[in-house]
Amino acid sequence: MSRVIRVSAMVVLAAALSSCSMFDYSGMVGNKYALVYGVTRYTMAQGPGLGPNLQYPDADASAMYALLNAGGYTVLGRWVDGNGSIIVNETSLGSIGSPNYDNAGTFTDTGAVNVIQAPTKSTIIQDIRNLSATVGPNDVLVVYFSGHGTQDTLSTPSREYFDPYQSVAYFTNASPSGYYDDPPKSVRDDELGAAFAAINTPRKVLILDTCNSGGFIGNQLEVDATAQLYTGGWPVVTPGTLAQAISDYASFRASPTGLSPYGAQVLSAAGRDESCYEWSVLPDGTPLAHGVMTFFLLQGLQGSQADLNHDGHVTVLEAFATAKAGIEKNWNPYFLSSKQAFEPHISGGPVDFVLF
Repeated sequence: MSRVIRVSAMVVLAAALSSCSMFDYSGMVGNKYALVYGVTRYTMAQGPGLGPNLQYPDADASAMYALLNAGGYTVLGRWVDGNGSIIVNETSLGSIGSPNYDNAGTFTDTGAVNVIQAPTKSTIIQDIRNLSATVGPNDVLVVYFSGHGTQDTLSTPSREYFDPYQSVAYFTNASPSGYYDDPPKSVRDDELGAAFAAINTPRKVLILDTCNSGGFIGNQLEVDATAQLYTGGWPVVTPGTLAQAISDYASFRASPTGLSPYGAQVLSAAGRDESCYEWSVLPDGTPLAHGVMTFFLLQGLQGSQADLNHDGHVTVLEAFATAKAGIEKNWNPYFLSSKQAFEPHISGGPVDFVLF
């Protein structure tokens, strides 16, 4: 019975996708731009890996910056290492930051000094807006962030955030008191969407190696690999469920670009309600020292592994498929019992384009 249902669903899906608009970018070679961010140390009150701080987002950002730079992208990178130093890198291919840094710069945050160069909310949003007059309709833009991510399920609608520098604060009036995401200083999904909307190209990619990042996809059909109604109990599909699915799909198709509400491809490390992880060594002994999703993404993009059809190029979907396969094979089987398994997700519908 389940096989019949699965086959029928695939037939319906194929018919639906065949009616969607497809983009043909053959022969269109534009410029490539990237913004890369990471935050390892959020506060000076704790050391790396303790409290709200992390261990490897600066390694993630540094490696992603180098990869994109080698791939012909004009890249602006801002990240904070485990010592609290603010690293700003910009390729010499052209200025996309303000102010301009043609060479690597390292700054130590001692309060308000040089915080304007850090990957804060205002700086990240401004970096994206600065590109609105630069990125053309045939260009590619990649925005990458590694660090904390969270969501606010009490708001209507619920909101997702990723946490840039200075967005984690100690709240004494919370129960229990401690370090929490500070929403006014975090990047909210609709705020990021507004900044993305000003970029005049459909070839935009947002990559988030953060917890709860699936919520940034913004399309209920594509947030989680397993629908919530199917988890923790008997699978039940009600008329309300089907009506919501139809409404979501209609909204998806109404998007002017056929993409997500951002008009962008979104690669998220985990679902809306999932955590993702950073680790030092894989269970098989392979050195990691990265966010898990970023590690497998880099592993695929640094060689020919992600070129799944062997045409000499790597597309967004090929990069995602390679990272997801790495997690499924080398991470999830070892962490199912501890509930530290997680699923990366992607939005964008029947659209794909070349990254490298």
